[in-house]
Amino acid sequence: MINDVFGELRSRVLQHFPERQLYLRSGGEVKYYVFGTKTQMAMTGGLMLVAAWCVFTMFNLIWGYNPMRAPAQEIKRVEARYQRLLADAQAKESNARLMLSEQRQSFEQMAKSFEEKHNTISQILKTPTSPALPSGDASYAENRILMAPTIRDAAPRTARTAILETTAVNTGMDIDRSLSNLDITQNAILASAEIDTLDRIERGRAIIRATDLSVDTVLSESPFGKGGLFVDLGDDLNLAAEGDFGSRVASIKARVAEAEALDNALASLPFGHPVGVPTYRTSSYGLRKDPFTKRPTFHEGLDFGGRRDTPIVAAADGTVIFAGRNGGYGRSVEIDHGHGFVTRYGHMHKLNVKRGQVIKKGDKIGGMGSTGRSTATHLHYEVHFQGRVYDPDKFLKAGNYVQ
Repeated sequence: MINDVFGELRSRVLQHFPERQLYLRSGGEVKYYVFGTKTQMAMTGGLMLVAAWCVFTMFNLIWGYNPMRAPAQEIKRVEARYQRLLADAQAKESNARLMLSEQRQSFEQMAKSFEEKHNTISQILKTPTSPALPSGDASYAENRILMAPTIRDAAPRTARTAILETTAVNTGMDIDRSLSNLDITQNAILASAEIDTLDRIERGRAIIRATDLSVDTVLSESPFGKGGLFVDLGDDLNLAAEGDFGSRVASIKARVAEAEALDNALASLPFGHPVGVPTYRTSSYGLRKDPFTKRPTFHEGLDFGGRRDTPIVAAADGTVIFAGRNGGYGRSVEIDHGHGFVTRYGHMHKLNVKRGQVIKKGDKIGGMGSTGRSTATHLHYEVHFQGRVYDPDKFLKAGNYVQ
């Protein structure tokens, strides 16, 4: 039964869409194209869809909703509604302009006050770490303050949270509370900056003292001359005369200057380990029996054992001032870290740096070896300050606090 139905349907399709051939003659040549039943059905279906879409679109245009045919009353109602909305918006704009005009003077006064305090906070948080010291100006130091902030501190070196608040201005608006909170926040930032700065100062001094060096001696080697970093506080001295807020700002700035100078000094101290992989010590700093003569001698550094070409790294940032053979040290490297500190690395197998090269802490400078006066593969490591040798072990221990 089903086969008969499909057969009848097939015969009707073939009756309406028999295979057709299209012949084209051009230039004496004849070409023909064959259109099968399926192709003809597909083309017919596409044309029917296009025709249906056109009829549907025309029907919507003729019988669908058209704003141009809307009743006149509806147009007037919509227009009146928009007119009311426009009038309300204009009234609100007028009220807002009037309110802004009335409050402009109060806001300008408050803005000036907050701007002054904000600029002060910005200067404190962005105090330059290395201002240039004019050469040949003998009076320069007399108008500036160095490291001891107590010289011009208007308050003792104890952090205070009771900094003078800005005089409140009543604007009659809810923004008063926000401005008050902003003032409290600014005061809190100043107090927090003072506390953090004091912590940095005490921490820096403690780390330097852990190496058995004098803080003042280390700071005296600053590249800015004896006494260390100078920060101009001329304007702050005028502020200090105006009230507690100005005096606290001057004090905090002086302390920030001290903290920055200490941070610069700490960056020059060789706190890093000179060997880039785990190693072991073969000889300590101080008196020992010479491995060649067997007589008591003074060993001016630490010896670290390891395999050949074990990476040797810089203990701090600096500039290479020597790279080559140096008598009993064999192949060696010397690095100037600033503030009077120099480290020496001896008996190396090969060198990875050259004189004048600027390096960072942890950069590889060569490989461990046994060149020069050496009995086996190891690194001889020395720390010099102001031309004298110091125990490198104290710097390594102090470096644990820095890490």
